[in-house]
Amino acid sequence: MELRHLKTFKYVAEYLNFTKAAQQLNFTQPAVTAQIQTLEQELKQELFIRIGKKTYLTPEGGILKKYTDQLFSIVEKIESSLAELPNEYGIVSIAACESHCTNYFPYVISEFLKLYPKVQIKLYSCKRDEIIKGIESNKYDIGIISGELCRHEITNIVIAEDDMILVVSKDLYARYTEDQLLMKFPLIKYQADGYFESMMSKYLRQTNLSTHNLIEFGSLDGIKKAVLNNIGVGLGVSVCMKKEINNGDLVPIQVTENKVKVKTSIITLKEKENSVTIQSFNNIIQKNWNNIYALE
Repeated sequence: MELRHLKTFKYVAEYLNFTKAAQQLNFTQPAVTAQIQTLEQELKQELFIRIGKKTYLTPEGGILKKYTDQLFSIVEKIESSLAELPNEYGIVSIAACESHCTNYFPYVISEFLKLYPKVQIKLYSCKRDEIIKGIESNKYDIGIISGELCRHEITNIVIAEDDMILVVSKDLYARYTEDQLLMKFPLIKYQADGYFESMMSKYLRQTNLSTHNLIEFGSLDGIKKAVLNNIGVGLGVSVCMKKEINNGDLVPIQVTENKVKVKTSIITLKEKENSVTIQSFNNIIQKNWNNIYALE
């Protein structure tokens, strides 16, 4: 069955008049009659019956009308969605922490622009509370936060769960025992509040680590660089250290058997769920997020 034949049937079934249907479709009446006859031959069913001067649907025609109405309702939604596709005036604003802006979004934005090269993108580096407030106030379209956010007006999608780990440089690991490393060198951790701080505290409570000699950095990359420069023992998340651990430059130290997982989520206002631009960007984030460090 061809869509154009079904469209012709839809109009004839609606008006129950071949002449009016032809006028609406800008066809000749013989052309409309020919398309209906073709459809009847394909289905091996009679769709209309004439009684006197009036045209009626047969029972088979009634069944086809039911499904044709559903079909063209979907077609209209497709056309409407395509009409909303990003154009040169489309803008997407994204807020994320500095580490995510630096390590993830160059790749994510590159992939998005391959599909939608005319969309303007604005990327903001913010702390978690700022991101949440910006999403709620409609300042940002998409936010990437640590943890989850359960609020009625916001959609939260968890895109990653990474283990919190303790690492040291290969040089220090070769020179000291693990007990000596934990006693002699400072603990280097992320300067954070809220969710991430609570996850670090949870991890530290399960260990005998001392926090009297403490260094805090404002970025996870800063922690990694400090550890690589033999400054101390670093507390971070596995995904950020994966490349250096695989290369042997960093060595994980197991101080607890209980894993603490740190979640990462996309947040958007629920009222923006039907925005094609925003949903397209979210889909690319979800598809690529967990593979980005592996691409480096």
